[in-house]
Amino acid sequence: MKKRWFVVLLFFVLLGIIGGLLIKYVFYGHVGNGTMKQTEANRLISYLGVSEYEYSDRLGSLFTVGDAKDLLECADVSLDQLEFNVSYLPSFVPLTKKQFESMYASLIRTLELDRLACVNLYIFDIDRTREEEIDGIIYEVIETHLGEYYMEKDYGMDHAYIGKVVKTYVSNNEIILCQGESNETVTIQNAYMLKSDKEDSANKNMLIAVNGNTYEMIPNKKMKGMQEESGLCDLTLSNEGVLELISHTKDLVETRVMSYHDGVMNADGYEEELYLSEFFNVYKVKGSFKATQSAGMLIGYEKVSLYIKDGIVEAALIQDDIYAKNIRVLINDSEYSSFYHNSVMITSDTDFTITYDDVVKEYKASEKVEFRNGSEELKKGPAIIQSKSEDGKIEIKSLNRQGGTPKYRGKLELTRDDKGVLVVNELSVEEYLYGVVPSEMPVTYEMEALKAQAICARAYAYRQMESEKYASYGAHLDDSVSCQVYNNVAEDERVIFAVDDTYGVVPCYDGEVIEAFFFSTSCGATSNNASVWGGYQKPYLLDSMQTEYNDIANLSSEENFRSFMKGELGTDFLEESEPFFRWTVEFTPQEITKAVNDNLYNRIQAMPEYILTKEKSGAFVKKDIASIGDVVDIEIKKRGDSGIIEEMIVTGTQETILVKGQTNARALLAPTAVTIKKQDGSTLTGWSSLPSAYYYVDYSESDGGTFIVSGGGFGHGVGMSQNGANQMAKLGYMACDIITHYYTAVELKDMYELLGK
Repeated sequence: MKKRWFVVLLFFVLLGIIGGLLIKYVFYGHVGNGTMKQTEANRLISYLGVSEYEYSDRLGSLFTVGDAKDLLECADVSLDQLEFNVSYLPSFVPLTKKQFESMYASLIRTLELDRLACVNLYIFDIDRTREEEIDGIIYEVIETHLGEYYMEKDYGMDHAYIGKVVKTYVSNNEIILCQGESNETVTIQNAYMLKSDKEDSANKNMLIAVNGNTYEMIPNKKMKGMQEESGLCDLTLSNEGVLELISHTKDLVETRVMSYHDGVMNADGYEEELYLSEFFNVYKVKGSFKATQSAGMLIGYEKVSLYIKDGIVEAALIQDDIYAKNIRVLINDSEYSSFYHNSVMITSDTDFTITYDDVVKEYKASEKVEFRNGSEELKKGPAIIQSKSEDGKIEIKSLNRQGGTPKYRGKLELTRDDKGVLVVNELSVEEYLYGVVPSEMPVTYEMEALKAQAICARAYAYRQMESEKYASYGAHLDDSVSCQVYNNVAEDERVIFAVDDTYGVVPCYDGEVIEAFFFSTSCGATSNNASVWGGYQKPYLLDSMQTEYNDIANLSSEENFRSFMKGELGTDFLEESEPFFRWTVEFTPQEITKAVNDNLYNRIQAMPEYILTKEKSGAFVKKDIASIGDVVDIEIKKRGDSGIIEEMIVTGTQETILVKGQTNARALLAPTAVTIKKQDGSTLTGWSSLPSAYYYVDYSESDGGTFIVSGGGFGHGVGMSQNGANQMAKLGYMACDIITHYYTAVELKDMYELLGK
């Protein structure tokens, strides 16, 4: 009897095992390929911010109905809000991917998490050379048809996805999970197709420019709308290539862009403001092709072609030769305190015209015309003032500059708003440099130094013409130290010769015009840009000892830097005879305390990430403070290889602060009430900043205590030293030698050839 019961029991046990196996391998096998792994589900769930949910990450396990119910309960979302019914299913049953995606979409919608989405992306490239570290996590840059996305390297996307449409989950511009290839198509809006001579079997490859980059693509054999000529278009893409091309060439309208700011454009012929599409692109198609997303570079062209759809600017084409393009300079008031003028008094040394609202008025030389924001000429748009003679200059009598009342070549454009009158001077780049070089470098300097300055200033102008910093004012730059000082000193024949003799010449690295920074005087070393301003280090801006041989600097240790400053390390520096090569400033404890505390709050407001306050734990954090008490000690914590201060600690009786960056290192110890003594014995007073951040600090207890700041050089220390350039010219070096000395491995090229002439 017992044996019989044992057999029956064994039968049921075996039946249960077989049934379990059938459920596992038949049911799970039936849905296995379409189920959601728990590890993938948990990664997505972590971005929902549902703090109460308990994760389960058993290796190889699937996300089940039970997991879904737990998640919904923690998120306070009812089962009724799902688009499918799971209430009747056992908890152990896994959710299909389709069910999980539907549930995730419901959670995003209910929790109002607009940053999360499921998006199909066409992958152009996976750029692993541009990895970025954020909060200790390494991200790769993924170039897609919707722009750049970032993805954690640990979850890195396979290179096999390049040229494919993939299904992804994103949080803002971060790809948080890739779900593999998608069968869906995607549309690239406002791309530009260029001709290509390359061939792939019977099909010509397509060169497509979008999002500031150019990519090579192969059309599908059944592609619709193929066009022979280059042009603006929309493209439909799949995993099998380009399926369709829709041309917008016939939809373009010609106009002139008057101003641009924060996605809003004003164009000639349009009374209402025009808004930019989120897929806006700019293409320069004349001469050297360029693709960008900067609307600011449209400023200054006489005409551009816009593709406008439903009142939204989708794209812009620059089809004019840039050779004819002028630079537009925003003119400050006499104090350089505002772009807005209460009154503008105009005259000219030749006969001139004022054009406004289709009216042209003629005036004789020396006649004066005053403009205010209520002037009739400004009520319906800009007024254009222009000399009738090509060599004529317009004078702004209401302005004062170092060289007296400034005179301007080209034309003046005046506009108004409630704040006052804006003045923009539009003229050729070369004529603009006539007014920049004497304002930035003494005209008595050696001719080759003046030529080098002209080359650097031209490079700066070129880059500003492609910037949109001043586009809201309808300009490329202003006339102050914020850009390049322009027309503060009158033109000079030697300068005009230097500009003309270097006509169009700009320094380039890897085919691109460089950022040709310059400053007054080096301390015997120049710095790389990253040590001074942070960001990506330019390969042509290096830490260099300023001798004729331009050796690499190694002054990051306090010992080396002090030896260098005392003349014990290195010889034959180009500028060792310059007054600012070495300087000292002495503060009493009371004076240095006042300097720090007077400037502290403003520096924190200007750069809150760069002046941090020490907590009891020892950590430095952002904090608004107006005083550190009495200054007790100043310690340099970090220097760049050039010796420039990158970090210093200022200890006070109340607070201790960590100061970062050369700007703060100079401004915080402003010698406003003390004397700067140069190495030739001459002195200066009333400065709002130390001459440079190449200094060290000692404390002497004699005479009641003195903080002694020993420094060298004048300026930020990046790029070309103007006094160094002058010394090189005296030694017989040519302008091209000076440029290649200060900017490593650059080539000199013709700007106008680069721009399309």
